[in-house]
Amino acid sequence: MTASPQFDVIVVGGGPVGTTTALKLAKRGMTVALFEKREASTLEHRASTFHPPTLEMLEELGLSQPLIEAGIIARSYQFRDATIGKIVELDFAVLDDDTAYPYRVQVEQSRLTAAAQQVIADEPNVTSTLGAEVIAIREDDEGFEVDVRGEGGEVTTATSTYLVAADGSRSIVREHYDIDFSGHTYPERYLVITTSLPLHEIHEDLAVVNYVADPENWHVLLRNPSGWRVLFPCDPALTTEQQTDPAYVVSQLRRVVPELDGYPVVHVTVYEVHRKVAQTFRKGNVFLVGDAAHVNNPLGGMGMNSGIHDGLLLAELLPGYANGEISSEALDDWAEKRRAVARHYVGEETEGNWNALRDTSEERRAAKRAEWEALGRDETARRQFLLTSSMLASVR
Repeated sequence: MTASPQFDVIVVGGGPVGTTTALKLAKRGMTVALFEKREASTLEHRASTFHPPTLEMLEELGLSQPLIEAGIIARSYQFRDATIGKIVELDFAVLDDDTAYPYRVQVEQSRLTAAAQQVIADEPNVTSTLGAEVIAIREDDEGFEVDVRGEGGEVTTATSTYLVAADGSRSIVREHYDIDFSGHTYPERYLVITTSLPLHEIHEDLAVVNYVADPENWHVLLRNPSGWRVLFPCDPALTTEQQTDPAYVVSQLRRVVPELDGYPVVHVTVYEVHRKVAQTFRKGNVFLVGDAAHVNNPLGGMGMNSGIHDGLLLAELLPGYANGEISSEALDDWAEKRRAVARHYVGEETEGNWNALRDTSEERRAAKRAEWEALGRDETARRQFLLTSSMLASVR
């Protein structure tokens, strides 16, 4: 076992949250080691929505414009009914005075990871290593020792004063410190299909983002650079193999395009959905961000965005704490506020979206349609609604 140089911070996990956190810490003067166990970034068919406050925060890092150039700008989104069609289209223009980015950007999260890694390559304060799996953590009065296994099986040790866990819902850091990660798993899994079908030409009244309500066949339609992404709830009686069988996938796509021919499918995945929050986001000089700290229903696209906010807001404070300019209480306040956002903002918003789309009560469904229609008529109410759904309200 060999030892590597001392760093101010070790960031475990090189996804969108870890890379942006490491980059901001470095730009604020801290030396950072970033470890990611995957060998390279891939086109991840996961999070694909970037909200206005995320674009604001990423601007300082030079990462907003690459996302805008690579993605599709959604200046509005729709609530629809599977039988009736469009209920309301919510235009972000009412947020023109609230943000420089009154829209969503639809682009795969791997675009951000790749762009951040490009900037990191020219940032002397960051040492980024892919194909590097953290396998052990030790802590003493001097800080942390982290054992990392490389692609060839060799083990090295990095040391640091601070440790940031951005290593996902199965975080080795969180598990090492035995931090409770409680909550629940949703009863249904999600089938996500990326298709080459030009749904915006087949259904000319679609927005870039569409939430379609139905007691049995609710779904979500998102347009991304790689194609349209269609999210359906899975039949819990079916196995993953059955749900990803081409015949079943086509049967689901026919909900959206009844006269479908062939198999115009780019990618298919099935995944479980959880709502869980760590008991604490801080334990001494250990900090949890992103999926290591919280996971939520994806409806509304808030999970990755909230995780990026966790890390970038932490990176505003940690250098000052290290320099003795701010107190430990400021970091406690960060941890408490970010946990409250995860529990009471992101969690409740995303679960509310899920309940609204799948409600089986026709009385409640009618009331929800009337509520959505009212937003189309009332600009003040629409602005307040979009301040929440865009996540601007969660960081201000």
